[in-house]
Parts: sequence; structure tokens; C-alpha cells
Amino acid sequence: MKWFKTAMVILMVIPAPVTSPAIAAGPVVHLQDDRLTLDVKDQPLATILDMLSDRGIRIRIDPRINPTVTASFTDRPIGAAITGILKSVDYALIWRKDKASTAGEPRLWEIRIFYKGQEARIRPLKKTANLAVFKNPDGTYHVRDVLLVRLNPNATKAVMAALLDRLGASIIDSYPPLGIVRLRLPHGSDVPAIAGAIADFPGIRGAEPDYAYPLEGGGPATGAAVSPSVPPASSPSAADAAVAVMDSGLSVDFAGSPFVRAAYDALSPGGDVGDELGHGTQMTLIASGAINPLGTAVDDAPGSPVIPIRTFDDNGFTSTYTLMRGIDHAIENGARVLSLSWGSETSSSLLETATRYAAEKGLIIVAAAGNAPTGNPVYPAAYEHVIGVGALTPDGKAWDQSNYGDFVSVSAPGLADLPVGYNGDPGIYAGTSIATAYTARRVAAILTRNPDADGATIMKILAEEK
Repeated sequence: MKWFKTAMVILMVIPAPVTSPAIAAGPVVHLQDDRLTLDVKDQPLATILDMLSDRGIRIRIDPRINPTVTASFTDRPIGAAITGILKSVDYALIWRKDKASTAGEPRLWEIRIFYKGQEARIRPLKKTANLAVFKNPDGTYHVRDVLLVRLNPNATKAVMAALLDRLGASIIDSYPPLGIVRLRLPHGSDVPAIAGAIADFPGIRGAEPDYAYPLEGGGPATGAAVSPSVPPASSPSAADAAVAVMDSGLSVDFAGSPFVRAAYDALSPGGDVGDELGHGTQMTLIASGAINPLGTAVDDAPGSPVIPIRTFDDNGFTSTYTLMRGIDHAIENGARVLSLSWGSETSSSLLETATRYAAEKGLIIVAAAGNAPTGNPVYPAAYEHVIGVGALTPDGKAWDQSNYGDFVSVSAPGLADLPVGYNGDPGIYAGTSIATAYTARRVAAILTRNPDADGATIMKILAEEK
């Protein structure tokens, strides 16, 4: 699939066709290899850099630098391009080999922009990382004007060019392990209808919207509680199995904790990881062993190193493609367990494919069964390669709000006294989210003792250790 190497180094942000006076043409920012095509008028530099960061390029810049840019040129070396539009500042381009490319070609990884002699003042580019989410009539959500296309292994560059021409679309990004390309459609597109219309397009294995999933974690439990302080945690061993917590991130208050191995922001790659919602911090504290669910003993499940991955935005949404980025980071940083303390009744074939890929790479995946006892399958917990987790009360009984069904593989304590709030103040929280993070920690402990344990062995041990 020769053309796919090219897709990995292309960013195209092309305006939608003008269909009415209300739709204005937008900027063109096209990066291929080390050559930049730019057609912008009176655009803040931050807007241009924001488009480049959508491609996964890290941007670090002195916050004082944000001139208005008007420029039009084609295929200019990126160094010369930056020099031309920013005459009074310095810059540095950082290149790295692309792990996703079989040939290992270096690609542009980071751009640094600063005043001469003041590089210490650069900071990660502040950008709007919230997803533009659209709610469909059937209650599902997707990212506006974004389509995910999975290609056949023998797809050619001509196939992709024909598809882009037919849709008036541009490539935003690609995910080579699964042959998935992320496309920007014209403004106001009916994405589900377009996905269905191109299902039989030559060279296409499938297409669907970049489905969005809301974070519906557990809420405060009835009754007041005194929030505990976080107990000191010993530094985990490098040999301990690590848990990747894909959630709303990690509060900066805990960023330097000894149990944090490698935090990552899948919504804004290269940015500093924070947590405006608190849910990800809660789950990280449970998965690491810093906090124990009520009804468990301190030594029931040893703590584990954690890799907090911010996959939910400040509005509480994630998307299929964002989760793929998170899975990639978990794999690259040696995680053995993937903890997903959330779920949705929306089943995505591409999300199922991505989580199966993670499982084939050796990750044990645990996911929340849901906090509404409907009996309806919740995904990703209901995928066959995922351990679905229900919640118990501290006395070992089923929590009355825990979902149920054949897809629920195990249940675990689901109440905890937490020093960080989510949709409320610190205190006692309840939910399958907590049970999931605790189960992930138990799975990590099993893998630390027996690194070669497979899914069946892990399920047997979880049942025996009740």
C-alpha cells in the first residue's frame, strides 16, 4: 500500500465548496514531507499552527508570538516558509522516525517558535481540544464533518484521489496499523449518509462517522463523607505491569506521583495533560492503588504503575479516532492493561477493530458495564475480547444501579471515598467506573506475577480471588 506512506505525512485543510454566501472559504494548509503549501489571509499564526497540530505535530511557542499572517505559496520548504512569514523570530524543527512506517522515515515531530535567546519561554500551544460533536436523531453522536474510511490492503493512491474528489474531502490524518484514513468533509455534511453511500466504493473496506461517546461515570453516593487524603504510594518497579487509563486525564496535582509512568493527551498530542472533569484522576488513583474501593483491604490488590491518557475533552466526549491514538500510546509505552471506565450503547465496527488490535498486541482490556440496569449491551464492554465489569457494594452485593447481562464478565467493589470530585465535590462515589479501574489493577497484579497469563487464565484467577 505504497500511497499510505504519503498519507502519513500529509495535512490538508481545504475549504468546503461554497454553496451559499453564509459559507466562507477557509485557509489552506498542506504539509507534505518537508514542504508547505499555504493560502491564508489575515489569519492568526495560532490558527495555522492549530491546523498543523491536528496532524499530531507538537507545537511549542512563546505565547507572546501570534502575528496575523497573509501568505500564498506552494511546496515551499517548511524552514523557508516559517522564515518568510515570521521574519523577527527564531524557530527549530524537530524530526523523528515514524514508528508506524515500515521504512522508518523521519517525519516532522515538533515545531518550536521563539524570540532569539528566549527559547526557555516556549510553552505547548494552547488550542481548543474539544470535539465538535453532533447529536443524531437516533441518539448517537459523531464528530461534525469527519469521516473514517478503512481501506483495502491493496488500495492505491489513485483510489484515494478518486474518493477525495468525489466527496470534496481532504485528509486530516491516518492510522496505518488498521488502514484507516480520517477525512474532513465539506461543512454541514450528512456524515452517516455519506458513510453509507461509499460502502461499495472500490478499495474501501468500510466507512463510518467518527462516532463520539459521552463520559457517564458514577456520581456521588447518597450520604455525606469525609474525603481522605491520598496515602503515600511506593515507587512501582519497572517490571510491574502497567495500566493505561483512557479517561479525562490527570490533575496536575498528581502529575509527579511515583505511580505515573507516562501521561499523554490524545486530543492534543504534545500538550500538557490536565483533567478539567476529575473522572480520569479518580480512576488513576484507583488503578494505581493510591485509593482503595470501600470494602477492600489495602493489600487485596497491589498498586501498579499507570499511564493516564486524556481521551475525553472538557465537555466529556471522546471519539473513535481519539481512542485509536490513545491505544497507540498505550502500546508504545508498554502498557499491559487498558482500563476504560466508561461505555456507550453505540457500537462502532472501527472501535471494535481497534480494541481487537490492542488485544492482539497483548493488552488485556477491561471496560465498564454501565450505571443503568437496563440489560442492554454497552460498548466496548460488550465486545468479546473485552472484560465487562459490573459493580458491587462494600458488603459484596450487586450495586442496584449496575448494568447486567451476558457481557458482564466480572463484578468488583464500586464505591470509593475519593479526594477528587466528578460532577460534585470530593467524597464517596459509586459506579462501574470504580469497579473497572480496580479490576484493571487486579489484572495488572496477576500479570506482574505471571507475565505470560492469557485472558482465560486471568479470568480464572479473578474468579478464584473473589
